[in-house]
Amino acid sequence: MDPFKVVILDDEPDAITAIELIINEFCPQLTIAGTANMIDTGWDIIRSTEPDLVLLDIDMPRGGGFDLLEGFPIRKFEVVFITAHSQYLPIANRFEMFDYLLKPIDLDMFTAMVERFVRFKLTNPHYIHKLQL
Repeated sequence: MDPFKVVILDDEPDAITAIELIINEFCPQLTIAGTANMIDTGWDIIRSTEPDLVLLDIDMPRGGGFDLLEGFPIRKFEVVFITAHSQYLPIANRFEMFDYLLKPIDLDMFTAMVERFVRFKLTNPHYIHKLQL
């Protein structure tokens, strides 16, 4: 099985680095297809790499994670929000997220999410999300 492609979008360089380290060290089922620290760049990376999973911060400059997802009314990729803000959870649920992890990232929670993601993709390889806000 080829690794699933992941895009990481976060405005904090340290957060991107931490997620990259966790994936490279503990998640051989994933490969990093790209990273970005702004929504517009992230949108381009998602379009060009067609990832299976997007790890997305919510509160970012020049538009947030929700703004990005509105640009993908039909999407094949899963979304895991990784944020320091628990108050966004009710809104995040409307975007058919796969998971919602709080910063600082807990290694056990992250690896458990990856295991659930891999099982989901293997049993639902063609699942498509249709945004209905």
